[in-house]
Amino acid sequence: MIGLVLAAGAGRRLRPYTDTLPKALVPVGAEGDPEAATVLDLTLGNFAEIGLTEVGVVVGYRKEAVYARKEALEATYGLRLTLIDNDKAEEWNNAYSLWCARDALKDGVILA
Repeated sequence: MIGLVLAAGAGRRLRPYTDTLPKALVPVGAEGDPEAATVLDLTLGNFAEIGLTEVGVVVGYRKEAVYARKEALEATYGLRLTLIDNDKAEEWNNAYSLWCARDALKDGVILA
């Protein structure tokens, strides 16, 4: 079983925070706190805590920010991340993100 995170959407309701970041990398906590965790940090931390070792992350909008942090996230949480591209993230919905990750579903997933 692996963890699966749907993190491809634009997060338009979170603007201006998502003008430059995907919603999964928006800090949660006091504004301006450089130590603030992100939604993705909290999710990966929870997955690691329950013993998962592999996580698929479906990325789309501003995906380069997730790619840039991939190694650091793996090191921090002791997880192996597989980034899955959703090239239609700004046009289609979560159902398409799940379709993009369909290969991961065969082994069972905990979906976030």
